[in-house]
Amino acid sequence: MVAATELDVRTRALWLDMYRRMVRIRNFEESAYELYTRGKLPGFMHLSVGQEATAVGVCCALREDDYITTTHRGHGDIIAKGVQVELAIAELFGKATGICRAKGGSLHIADLRKNILGANGIVAAGIPISAGAAFSIKYRHTDQVAVAFFGDGALPSGPTHESMNIAALWRLPLLFVRQDNRYAESTPQRDYQGIPDVIAWAESYGMPARTVDGNNVLEVYEATEKAVARARKGEGPSFIESVTYRWYGHNIGDPGTWRPAEEVEAWKAKDPIPRFKKVILERGVANEADLGVIESEEKEKLRKAIEAAEAAPKPELGSALEDVYIDPVLGSRAIQGERQ
Repeated sequence: MVAATELDVRTRALWLDMYRRMVRIRNFEESAYELYTRGKLPGFMHLSVGQEATAVGVCCALREDDYITTTHRGHGDIIAKGVQVELAIAELFGKATGICRAKGGSLHIADLRKNILGANGIVAAGIPISAGAAFSIKYRHTDQVAVAFFGDGALPSGPTHESMNIAALWRLPLLFVRQDNRYAESTPQRDYQGIPDVIAWAESYGMPARTVDGNNVLEVYEATEKAVARARKGEGPSFIESVTYRWYGHNIGDPGTWRPAEEVEAWKAKDPIPRFKKVILERGVANEADLGVIESEEKEKLRKAIEAAEAAPKPELGSALEDVYIDPVLGSRAIQGERQ
């Protein structure tokens, strides 16, 4: 174990940033749950409480110009990548000030300014999008990386197999991150996963694969750093199985009571946030007061964001036809039915 005095300034800053991002995601998700159950938020949503270390560990190893795609359970991933909570919560409220001006909502929230190519309501659909982003990186000869976050249900899906095959064949700078929370909706792994050893399965495509403790942010970060470095050097894709757990049921209307209570409690005891807090305190990176300031700042930041989102206007009806096409001129012609 590295002594506290041996941790450099950069590492200390990184650890505190990781802690802040994890607290930010937890606050956001818990608030989204509370707001939804009070009838304040429209639409539907799936929460990632308990999975914060996976999202933060991966995204802290990325640059801002790297790409990610995520799933219907994607709030944590996009916030970890740098989306402002003000924009994210406004999107969930369905307001014009949201990231997608209320067109994405929870299931399809995205931010192209951060190279976040979107959450996706279709299981496994984000994976080939990430493969396309990785191909564009190779075509443009940049050293960016693309990351595909996906859950248990995507593992046996066709797009996953096809994307892994083409990524290996073309040596694409793509990282597959399986957020292994033990269930595909409410189906346990033993009932749908025909190949118990996921690592052997991923390696069979010709890429390195590794299982990590998804509730240990430093372990996730270290594994991602290695995979990203490999991708930037043109050595192709990698696969990470990050073993974690979602505290809530599959969606916000699912109480999750079909899971054994002792299983849920055992995973809550592995809560990634206090677990990392303990490491920070033991290493002398910060004290209780320092971390308390971070917690208070994030709580107040989200409170103000919710207040602003509630007061923000809803989008005008005509805006439904805006931002649909990347080229506004061609988009306007297409909407009007014009042909070249």
